[in-house]
Amino acid sequence: FTDPTFWTAVKNTVALLFMSVPTTVVLALAVALGLNRILNLRWRNVWAAMYFLPFSTSLVAAALIWQWIYDPVYGFLNYLLGFVGIPPQKWLQHLTQVKPSIAAINVWVRIGFDTMIFLAALQSIPGEYYEAAAIDGASARQRLRHITLPLLNAQILMVVILELIFNFKIFDQVYATTQGGPASASQTVIMLLYDTAFKYFRFGDASVIAVFVFVTLLVVTLIQWRIFRKPVEY
Repeated sequence: FTDPTFWTAVKNTVALLFMSVPTTVVLALAVALGLNRILNLRWRNVWAAMYFLPFSTSLVAAALIWQWIYDPVYGFLNYLLGFVGIPPQKWLQHLTQVKPSIAAINVWVRIGFDTMIFLAALQSIPGEYYEAAAIDGASARQRLRHITLPLLNAQILMVVILELIFNFKIFDQVYATTQGGPASASQTVIMLLYDTAFKYFRFGDASVIAVFVFVTLLVVTLIQWRIFRKPVEY
């Protein structure tokens, strides 16, 4: 706990959490709401499969794909930015851009899985609730706020917990793209654990980091479950 490198890794991990988790949850919910409005079952399944496809990709393969996209010389993203006059960016080599760039990979990989959870939950909500609300004059925004979101509370809580765990133990994307660089700007707790154990062979310190990760995730999960779990019945 007196090692500044450890707290730098914790800071980077928390920063990635705040960038990735809310974005993934909100976008997945928005996509699920859009898919749920598609009445044609065949087209709904086609779009759902397209969103789910990145989740079935290996994390290392996904990281390598995005490493090519972010390449400062030959990358597809800088190629697109050139059309609007924006100079090439050093996405994974820049101290301030590297964490948002990795967070974008996390969102791309996870959004399909979370969308499937939300879509299944939306399809299980009885249509009578919406019909009764429409008769009472409720707008679409009011139906979303007072019917959809409360009845999705359990699924939202579960998705947030899953995303928190996934992003806290992020390793593959960082190892395949930056290996913690530049200047440890993207080094996460699990990346530090790996280096400590298998690069510097300090297994005692690595065990302490592993226990810290387990206790932190357990405490945060229990707090979330206690505070945000609100059973709703109509």
